[in-house]
Amino acid sequence: MFFLFGMRTRAKSIGQVERSCSKCTRPTMHNAVESQKWFTLFFVPVIPLGSNYVVRCGVCGLATKASTELKQQLLAKTMAASA
Repeated sequence: MFFLFGMRTRAKSIGQVERSCSKCTRPTMHNAVESQKWFTLFFVPVIPLGSNYVVRCGVCGLATKASTELKQQLLAKTMAASA
């Protein structure tokens, strides 16, 4: 009997934020991305192991780490916009 197990990272876009970039110094739209690591068994994601949040500049592509509060802020914005 043998088992196939490993790790997989899934990235999901959670919204856009307007910020000024620290590299190109332009106020542009940044894409907020949540990447989550999973333990896989037979190529099926089974156990989530953690997540990271990254904000990527739309002009130069600079990616900076973001806090977990970013997702909550974006969710609050979308809830307020839909109400």
